[in-house]
Amino acid sequence: MFKSSIAKLILFFQWASISALLAAALYGAAVEWRAYREASRILQLTETDRVLFNAVTTIRFEVGTHGVALLSLDDPRRRITESTHKVDFAYLSAAAAMANADIPERGRLMAAMDEAYRNLQHRHVLVGELMSRPLDTRDIAVIEPWRQAIFTLAARITDASVAVGNTVRMLDTTVAELVEVRRVSYAIRDRYGRPCSDLRGEIQRNQPLSQSAFVIWRQDVDAYLTQWRTLDSYLKRSGAAPQLIADVAEGRQKTAEIQRKMDAVILGLDGSPNPAMPAADWSNMCVSAYGAILKVGYDALDLAIDHAQEQKTTALLLFIGAMALLGIVLFLGAVIVLAIRHRLSGPMATLVAVIGRLSHRDFAEPVPPMPFPDELAAMAGALENLRIGALTAERLQTRLDEARKAEIEKTNLVSKAKSDFLATMSHEVRTPLNGVLGMVQLLRQSPLSSQQREWLNAIADSGNLLFSVLNDILDYSKIEAGQLHLESVAFCPQEVVDTVCATMAPQAAMKRVAFDKTLPARLPALLRGDPAKLSQILLNLIGNAVKFTPSGRVALHVRLFTPEPEPGPPRTQRIGLEFEVSDTGIGIAPEAIPHLFEAFSQSDSSITRRFGGTGLGLAICKRFIEAMEGNISVVSAPGLGSAFTIRLPFARTRRPRMKSPKTLAGTARLAILIAEDNEVNAMVARAMLERMGHSVAVAQDGLGAVALASERDFDLIMMDLAMPNLDGLSATRQIRALPHPTRRHVPIIALTANASQSGTAECFAAGMTGFLGKPFRQEELDRAVADAMRTDRTTSLFSPPAQSGAITLLTERADDLGIERAGKIVAIFRDTTPPLVDEMRAAMTARNPDGVESCAHRLKSAAANVGLDDLVALAAATEKAAALGDAEKMARLAQQIVARTTGDIAALSAIWESIVKRTNQPARQKRSRPRVRSR
Repeated sequence: MFKSSIAKLILFFQWASISALLAAALYGAAVEWRAYREASRILQLTETDRVLFNAVTTIRFEVGTHGVALLSLDDPRRRITESTHKVDFAYLSAAAAMANADIPERGRLMAAMDEAYRNLQHRHVLVGELMSRPLDTRDIAVIEPWRQAIFTLAARITDASVAVGNTVRMLDTTVAELVEVRRVSYAIRDRYGRPCSDLRGEIQRNQPLSQSAFVIWRQDVDAYLTQWRTLDSYLKRSGAAPQLIADVAEGRQKTAEIQRKMDAVILGLDGSPNPAMPAADWSNMCVSAYGAILKVGYDALDLAIDHAQEQKTTALLLFIGAMALLGIVLFLGAVIVLAIRHRLSGPMATLVAVIGRLSHRDFAEPVPPMPFPDELAAMAGALENLRIGALTAERLQTRLDEARKAEIEKTNLVSKAKSDFLATMSHEVRTPLNGVLGMVQLLRQSPLSSQQREWLNAIADSGNLLFSVLNDILDYSKIEAGQLHLESVAFCPQEVVDTVCATMAPQAAMKRVAFDKTLPARLPALLRGDPAKLSQILLNLIGNAVKFTPSGRVALHVRLFTPEPEPGPPRTQRIGLEFEVSDTGIGIAPEAIPHLFEAFSQSDSSITRRFGGTGLGLAICKRFIEAMEGNISVVSAPGLGSAFTIRLPFARTRRPRMKSPKTLAGTARLAILIAEDNEVNAMVARAMLERMGHSVAVAQDGLGAVALASERDFDLIMMDLAMPNLDGLSATRQIRALPHPTRRHVPIIALTANASQSGTAECFAAGMTGFLGKPFRQEELDRAVADAMRTDRTTSLFSPPAQSGAITLLTERADDLGIERAGKIVAIFRDTTPPLVDEMRAAMTARNPDGVESCAHRLKSAAANVGLDDLVALAAATEKAAALGDAEKMARLAQQIVARTTGDIAALSAIWESIVKRTNQPARQKRSRPRVRSR
């Protein structure tokens, strides 16, 4: 990123520096804020510890107050009540302080304090009972459970104080040391005060101490003296607070003074009946040192609180300073960024935007002027000069593009004119040619003299040659337009070879050229491929061999070979057929062989004059062979003949060959209507049909055909497509819309000179049931009539005839998968196709090409599964038109799909029923065969 942009690099360093300062300021502010929060917590905990310390000392002090009052006052109730209130207030203060303390196990400590306080309340009745007795009969031992309860309460509060102190120790060492001083002072008071309570009875009874009691007394004294020495050693360190040093000195002096008095009393016990010291005097003497001892703890806590407050104030001031620094950094950073952006980054960004706009060839806006006359201004001037030059070049390029576009449009018009010319030639030449060849066929069946028959043969040869030339030109134009379509149907290769040889044998015989063929012994009975294209290739090669062989021999050799495996996973088993067509004719020059398969090319210009032809035959053959994944080669020499070899792969198929039905022309007399505006073609068709034994009526245009079809019952209508007033497609639609149930279902065969695939699809979409291209022969007409009538008996007349692809594929499915599974495939197609077509219709209505494309794609796949090849081709064309955005073509093709789908489903159902019947019939015959009992 930085390698391609100086402005971004500068901005990066700017923001990096500012971000570093911001990060430092934020970090400092965060640290000080944390210190402030921590100092606040230390202060709160220290104050809590002071409250707890005060509560403990108060409670312990009031224990002595209770004892003195009970042993010295006749009516101690007022004094006891005041002392009890002080204990309650001390506990409640401690509980309130603990409720706000942020320490671990706070809940457990408060629960223990609460339980100890409730136990104390429960034991307080003992104090009341003792107060009710006379003074001289009161025994302090009676309230011992109460004393233990109040000591327990003090211990629980002390536990809480210890927990607070432990928490503080982890937060601040100075405060921790002061808290430790407080703890030691309380420990001194505790060990100092124990003899006062524990030895009160012995003092009142003037009873000398036992050995064990004496040892315990001295241990307590040694313990608090050790604690004093601990404080002395701590306070001797540098930095110790003078106040604490003075407090410790005062406390030691006071305890030493009182301890001497206590020692004198204890050591003077002699067992006399009088008390060694009155109880009140003993308690007052002990309590007199408490203030000096506890003053050390109170002053330590005051110092701790002052230190925590100072830390809190310092942290707050530092936090405020860090935030102020953060604000200053932000302000200065914003000022610096704005200044640099205005002086450098902004102009550079403007130049970058200009360069980007120029790189996208947007030269309309001029380059903005720079605010300062510096290097960036020089760059802006250079860019402006570049923009002006590029704008000039763009205008020149626009003129060139307009000229190129005009040339392309002109070329497209020429291409369209070429296509229109070929279509017109197809129709205009095929139409009269149909009349010529039709009349030749009719004349051949009439008595003629030998010379007349010779003339007739010349006419037929010329017509057939013209027909061949026309077909070559149209085939090549289809190939150039990318409209080459291969079929995939089952066929018998031997039948194809026999048919081709039977067709070419008469021509060879007429030239006295020997013609023979050889087939392999193990030629497969059935293969899958395009037999029509294979026949056309062989007819072309053998026809050339016969044409260019003045005398000698022409031979066709068929051999087997193993083709290369298909890329990817194997789909079907394949086998290769090699066809070699050899002759002993004039041969081909070596320099002409490389150009032999080019369009409009012949080895010698004199050949065209001597033998005729267009030079397209071999080019068409090569394109067919390449489309069939094969190859062609030639070996030839002038005067020695030629040998053309083609190698083609085919898929094996195991389907038993279906027998072609016999034509119905010779077995049924039909009423047939011919709609044809060309009188010669109408005459030819009528003569052929009447020769077949049918009754024929003729209409001159589409209107006449509709009128006759609505008035009379015809078995078959043969409809020309190009007619005046009303064309054949429109006439067919009107016939299909007739109210008469029988007349609207009459089979209709299209007669047209336009043999394109799209034309065939339009015929079927309009409701026609058959297709016959012009010119046609007698046997082709006979077959078309037979197919139409067979279709009428087995399928709906709104659909095209039962397609061979469906018959082949469904028969294979039945053989491979069984009747039940194959039937499920047909049922799925029958059930899912109508909703799919409805979805396509809805997408058309909504003008949604994506929806139409999706529906066409799914319909293509579904139709391929049942072998409806015409529907597959129509769906594929619709899908392509939708993908290319050709709305007009997409709508037209989709309407054809919608119009023909019902008929296709009905035809498919009829085909499947016939396959099921044919499959089940042998099984029924086998089951019905009687069994022969063996003897």
